[in-house]
Amino acid sequence: MKCPTCGGEMIQKNRIRLFAAGIGLIFLSTLAFGWRWLWVPGIMLALAGAYLVIWSVAGRGRWCRNCKNFSV
Repeated sequence: MKCPTCGGEMIQKNRIRLFAAGIGLIFLSTLAFGWRWLWVPGIMLALAGAYLVIWSVAGRGRWCRNCKNFSV
């Protein structure tokens, strides 16, 4: 598949693995909110997990090697 932005090659990542990793990061971030000094890393984990979940669902696991983004 070609990238709609730059016309480069799109690679396909495993969608189930991306989704599972995203849910795992979100789950770990909820554990981090139990301690006050882990709130900032917990927020970062939650954002990274949300990105992976959105990439696996909306972006269908595709990634452009040239422009480094996924198309929705």
